[in-house]
Amino acid sequence: MVFILPFILAINYNELVNNYETAHQLFLQENYAKAADYFHVILGKYEGSEFEDEIRFRYAECLFNLKDYDNAHRQFETILNRKKLSYLEPECLYAMGMIDILQNNFKEAEAVLQKLLKNPAYQQEERANFALGVLYYFRGDFKEACEKLAGLKLLEAKFYYGKARSRLGYPMDAITIFKEIIGETPNTPIAVLAEFSRAEALFFNKDYDGARIKFQDFIVGYPKSPLAEYAHFFLAASMIHGKDYAAASEHLLPLTRHSDNLLAAHAGYFLGICRMNLGDGLGAASSFQRVRANYPNTQISTYANLQLTNALLAYGDTTEALTSASQLTTMFTTGELASVGDYLTGMIYFQRADYYNAARYFDALLQSYPASLLREPAAAMFLYACNNLQQYDRAITVGSKYLRDFPDEKNAWRGRTLYFLADAYYAKNSYPEAEKHYLQVTKDFFGLELTPYARTGMAYAIYNQDRQNEAYQIFETMRKVPFDDSSLVIAVYLGLGYTLFNQAEYAKALDAFEALYNTFPKDERSAVPALFYAGMCYYNLKAYGSSIESWEKLVGTFPLFVKAAEAGFRTGDTYFKALEYEKARSIFRWVVENHPVNEYARTSQLTIAQSYYNQQNYDEAVREFQKFLDLFPTSPEAASARKGMEMSYYQKGLASAEDMQRFVDKFPASEYAAEGQYQIANKFYDDKKFPQALTEYLKVVVNFPSSSYAADALLLAAECAVNLPDWTKAAELYRRYLSYFPQGKQRDGVYFNMGTAYYNQKDYGTAMKCFMAVIDSFPDSQYLTNAQHNLDICKKLLGEPGSATAAAVAPDSVPADSLKRQ
Repeated sequence: MVFILPFILAINYNELVNNYETAHQLFLQENYAKAADYFHVILGKYEGSEFEDEIRFRYAECLFNLKDYDNAHRQFETILNRKKLSYLEPECLYAMGMIDILQNNFKEAEAVLQKLLKNPAYQQEERANFALGVLYYFRGDFKEACEKLAGLKLLEAKFYYGKARSRLGYPMDAITIFKEIIGETPNTPIAVLAEFSRAEALFFNKDYDGARIKFQDFIVGYPKSPLAEYAHFFLAASMIHGKDYAAASEHLLPLTRHSDNLLAAHAGYFLGICRMNLGDGLGAASSFQRVRANYPNTQISTYANLQLTNALLAYGDTTEALTSASQLTTMFTTGELASVGDYLTGMIYFQRADYYNAARYFDALLQSYPASLLREPAAAMFLYACNNLQQYDRAITVGSKYLRDFPDEKNAWRGRTLYFLADAYYAKNSYPEAEKHYLQVTKDFFGLELTPYARTGMAYAIYNQDRQNEAYQIFETMRKVPFDDSSLVIAVYLGLGYTLFNQAEYAKALDAFEALYNTFPKDERSAVPALFYAGMCYYNLKAYGSSIESWEKLVGTFPLFVKAAEAGFRTGDTYFKALEYEKARSIFRWVVENHPVNEYARTSQLTIAQSYYNQQNYDEAVREFQKFLDLFPTSPEAASARKGMEMSYYQKGLASAEDMQRFVDKFPASEYAAEGQYQIANKFYDDKKFPQALTEYLKVVVNFPSSSYAADALLLAAECAVNLPDWTKAAELYRRYLSYFPQGKQRDGVYFNMGTAYYNQKDYGTAMKCFMAVIDSFPDSQYLTNAQHNLDICKKLLGEPGSATAAAVAPDSVPADSLKRQ
C-alpha cells in the first residue's frame, strides 16, 4: 500500500473520463484512426492501473477496424494473459477468432472459438456460432457452415448461410435468403453484397442465363459499387458460356488494366479466349502474353501459357508456339433572511418569465431551508415554474416527494401546490392522479382562487378517462356561473361541447360550439376549436355543406393554427368522398403548402395522389406520389405512397408492354412484379419474338423464384427454344425445370417434351430415358400413349425391336412430326 497509494492519488479521474469520452465519441463516429491515437495515449498514461484492460480493449477495437490485425491480436492477447477482467475474456477470444479467420489462420481460429464455446454463457451465443460458421465457410466445409449458421438472426449469418447453400448446390435457397436480406436492409452495404451474391449463386451453379440477367441488373443498379467491375467480369464469363464472345470482350477489355492483379489477369485471359473464338489469333496471343508477362505469379498465368500456344498455332507462328510451350514450367449565509432572499430572487425571475432561474432559486430554498416559512410557497412556485418550462416529469418527481416529506400543511399554499402538481400529472396524461389532486383542492381548499380551475381540471381529467356524462354534469353546472375570466368560460363551454360530441349528441354539442364562437369570434382559444368541432357536428349530422362552411371559415380566419390543417384536410376529404376531386385537390394543396410539417399535410398529399389514381390519371398520380416521397421520405405513410406509385405504374403497364417494363424495372420487389414480368414475356411470345421472350421468361425465374409464375415461365422459355428451334437449349431448360421445381405439376409433360428435344438432337438414348420416365412414373399421364409410341421409334432407330406395329423406317427418314408433342 505504501507504493500503490501515491499512484492512485495521482490519477486525475476527471481527466481520464474526459479523454476516454473524447476517444469513445471518435469511435462512435467511425474515426478509428484518431480514436486509436487517443486510446493509445490514455493507455500509456494509465498502464498498470485498474483501467488498463478496458482502455486496451477499446484500443484493440480501433486497430481491428483499421485492419491492423496483427497489432489488434496482440492487444487482445495481452488482456487475456493479464486475466484481470473476466468479462472481457470471451470478447477477446471472439475478436481473436475473427482476426484469425480474416488472416486465413483457420486452425488457430477454430481453437480460439472452441475455447470460447466452453463458456456456458456463449454456447448458444449467436456471434460465436456465426464465427464458427464463417470459419467453416472459408475453410470450404459448407455443410458444417450451414449447420452453424442456420436459424441465426444476424444478417451477416444469413448472408453466409446463403453463400453456403449456394456452394452446396441449392441456388434457389440462396437466392431466396439473399432476397430476404435485401428486403430487410435495402440500400445498405450488406444488401449490395447480397444482390451480387444472388447472381454469383446462379453462376457457380452453372445457370449462366440467370447469372447473366442478374449481373446485368447489378451493373445497372449499382454502377458505383466496388463490386461493379467484378460483376462485369462474371457477366462476361456468363456470356462466354453462351458463346457471345464479342459482347464479352467489351466487358473484359477495361478490366485488363484493373488495380486488382487477380481480376486483371483473369480478364486478360478470358479476353484472349474471346479473341481466339472470334478468329483473332494475333489479338488472342497478345492477351495471353500480357497475362504471362504481367502476372507471372497467378495461377491463371499457367493457363495463359497453355492458351498462348494454341493462339500462336492458330495465328500460324509455330516458332513462338514452341517457345511458349517450353515456358509452361515458370510459372477495427444563514437563517430566514437567506431563504427570503432565495424566494424573492425566484419570484423576480418568475415575473420576468425566466422560469429556469426561478425554478433554480425555489429549488435551492427547498433544499437548504426545509424549516423556512417560505417552504410551501417556494414548493408551489417551483412546480409552477417547472410547468411553464414543460418539465412535467421534474415537477411530478419533486412535488410528489415533497408531499410525502411534508404531509401535514394546511395553509392556502398547500392548495396551490396540489393544483400545480395536478396540472403536471394532467400534462403527462396521468389522468387518475390529476383527478385525485384536483379533487383534493376542491374539497380541502374550497374558496381558494384556484378552486374553479381545479374543478374544471378535474372535469377534463374525468373526460379523458372516458367518463363523458360525469364530466358533462360538472361542465353543465359550471356553465351557469358567470365567471369573469374568459379563459375559464372558454374551457367550460369547450368541455361541454366535447362531452356532448363524444356522446353523439351532435345537435346539442353544436349549440355549445356555435355559442362559444359567437361570443368570442376573434379569440383563437375559442374560435379555432369551436369552428372545427362545429364542422364535425355538422358532418355527423350529414349537413356536409355546413360542415365545409365551418371548416373553410376556420381556414380563412385562422390559417396558421394547427387545427386549420385538420380542418382543411377534412374539407378536402369531404369533397373527395363526394368525388369532387378538383375541389378536394385544391384544399389538400393548401394544407400541404401552408402546414408542411403537420401530419395532415402528409395525408393530404397522399390523397391528392389517390384522387388522380381513382380517375385513372396514372401519370399525375405517379407525379403526386413522388412529390409525397420527396416531401416526406421517412414518414409512416411513405410505404403507402410507394405502394400507390407502384400500383400506378402497374395499371399503366396493363395497357402497354413498355410501361409494364418500366413497372418491373422500378418495382422489382412488388407482389405484382412477377406477373408484370410474365406479361412482358408473353407479349414477346405472342409476337413470335422468341429470343426476347426466352430471356424475359428467364427473368421471371431468377428474379421471382418463389412466385406462382416461375414454373410456367421456365416451361415457356423452353417452348421459346423449341420455336427457334434450339433443341439443345430446350433440353437444358426442361432439365432445369425438373431441378428447380421437383414438385411441378407438369413434370410428365416436361419429360415428354425433353425426350422430343433430345430426339431432334438425334440423341435417341437420352430421349428413350425421358419417354420411359413418362411411362414408368406417370401411369395416368395424358402423354402415356404418345410416349410409348415415341419410345418404340427411338428403339427402332437404335436397332432394337419395339412393340409398335408400324414398320421400321430408316432413322434419317423419320420426320420430326412423327413424335407427338405436348
